[in-house]
Amino acid sequence: MKILINPQKLVPDDSWQYFRKVRAVIENVDGSIAISSESGKYIFPGGKCEKDEDNLVAIQREVKEETGICLSSSDFVEVLEIDAFYDDAVDYRTNVVRPRHTVTTYYYVKTNQKINSDNMNLTKGEIEENFKISFVDKDSLKKMLKEEHKDAMNWHIFYEENQIVVDHILDKLCN
Repeated sequence: MKILINPQKLVPDDSWQYFRKVRAVIENVDGSIAISSESGKYIFPGGKCEKDEDNLVAIQREVKEETGICLSSSDFVEVLEIDAFYDDAVDYRTNVVRPRHTVTTYYYVKTNQKINSDNMNLTKGEIEENFKISFVDKDSLKKMLKEEHKDAMNWHIFYEENQIVVDHILDKLCN
């Protein structure tokens, strides 16, 4: 399923930031879901794809780096792609508002593995942003994702994506 977020009908040009990202909805066998918090907002494990990196390779790498869980690319099921255009995104490196186009592919995976902090490989930025990850029950997660964290940078981008994930993944695939 593909979802377009572009209510203003924005058209990117060379000045826009472009990111290809991957995120995982990781369900544990007990029905709990992995969620991370960083810089005051909740996000699903994942991140930016490296240049010319295949999405499945990227999601495998990101999940291992952020959870310490090692999974095969065949464990992941692609469930959603969000193509989003924002003219009010803040570039976290420069703190300057800059238009952004992101294509985020969401994957679903069920596992019996626990978060393994000894096997995680967080970036310096994630450590500085107080990155935390845990498994939480689905009802608690849905409540967390409905909270607006307006003090967090680009909170509205993550909030909007999280609401789509609740509607199209959590309520349909999990449990």
